[in-house]
Amino acid sequence: MKSAFDKFLENNKSIKKKVESEYYELSELWSDKTFVVRLNKSTNFGLLQNIVLPKELSAIYHSDTNKLEFIFSLLDKTEIYIERKTSYYFNGVEFKSEFAKPSDALELLSKGFQEVDNNTNTNYRNLRYFRDYFKQEHISERGKLFFKDKLPYSFYLTGDFNAIDKDFVSLSKNLNVYSNYYDRKSPKILVHEEESNIEKFEVPCFSKTESFPESIVIKTIDPIIVDLFHVASETPNIRLKYLFYYQILEYCAYYYLNEDLRRKLNNILKNPNLIGNSSNYTRLIIEEFKNNFKSNDDKQRLEKVVCDFCSYNEIKQEIKCNPNSFTKDINFEGGFKLESILKDESEIESPSKDIMKKIIDRIDNIRNVMVHIRESRENKVILPTQRNSNQLISYTFLLRRIAEIIAFKHEG
Repeated sequence: MKSAFDKFLENNKSIKKKVESEYYELSELWSDKTFVVRLNKSTNFGLLQNIVLPKELSAIYHSDTNKLEFIFSLLDKTEIYIERKTSYYFNGVEFKSEFAKPSDALELLSKGFQEVDNNTNTNYRNLRYFRDYFKQEHISERGKLFFKDKLPYSFYLTGDFNAIDKDFVSLSKNLNVYSNYYDRKSPKILVHEEESNIEKFEVPCFSKTESFPESIVIKTIDPIIVDLFHVASETPNIRLKYLFYYQILEYCAYYYLNEDLRRKLNNILKNPNLIGNSSNYTRLIIEEFKNNFKSNDDKQRLEKVVCDFCSYNEIKQEIKCNPNSFTKDINFEGGFKLESILKDESEIESPSKDIMKKIIDRIDNIRNVMVHIRESRENKVILPTQRNSNQLISYTFLLRRIAEIIAFKHEG
């Protein structure tokens, strides 16, 4: 007959067990490698035998009571969330919600929690806060002040999860949308996208191959462009980064006049009898601009400003750092396929003559599919998934470099 501890491990196959003299050290709970849980061998493992740890959530599923317990936070006793109770109907199944004290199972795991990696994308499943609360005897008196008038709370959903095939993620995402509709400050259920098999990319940087300049001449950049760079660097969302950098190109392209047209216009405006003969000069201006008006397509403007201000040699490093992204087709979840710009790595040093047009075409296609969700001709999608965001990284690096180069040279 299996022990309660063995049942717990069987229900959570990602967990790795290390046996010590008095303790079990458990790692990769929720498939998370940033912490371990150390439990004394005398622990009442009956508290754990019926729980499942869904790796996409900071939560515990209690299979014996049909409860999904989201590991929430420490709340002030007067917090309005505490009394909130709502019934959610998802795919025809009722799920009752409430905020209540953590389960004994969560308290047990929290007390054994220990960080092993500072680089966490899951905030250690919120276990650190609970650990500190339940083990206040090990922290300073000053630290204890943080816990004054605070109590630990979990958010519970109770219902027939088998009726929705235990689709915790879809339920959580939909619940977030509806909860936010009624309360903009409603707590959000965090969904942790799986990061396994995610390709790693090198961040292109001049300082890796060249020393940092001893002097830099700063030209005042259009404040709108500066603000776009700022928000692009601040947001952690790769899709938003991409769109903000693209907006810089759009902004510059919209106001860009090529040098030949600018020179002709300046020559007209410099005529000393401009005011007295305005009708004649108006016709001249219209004549000079008519070709520009004919090619008023956004894509053509974009191509013009990029090709005029940016050369392939200036952006080649971005491609050399992550060649796979540019020498192979990229298939996005949702069906959209982005064709490569190079046949193989040998072309990086000697690309085709139309390389810049290919780059602009790919950058523009990505933007169109993300903004319009469905590309009008192909009816394909770049879904907002972790894998797709990862596949956008190299093109975001490339787009950022192009935007920087144009911003430095653009006169407005």
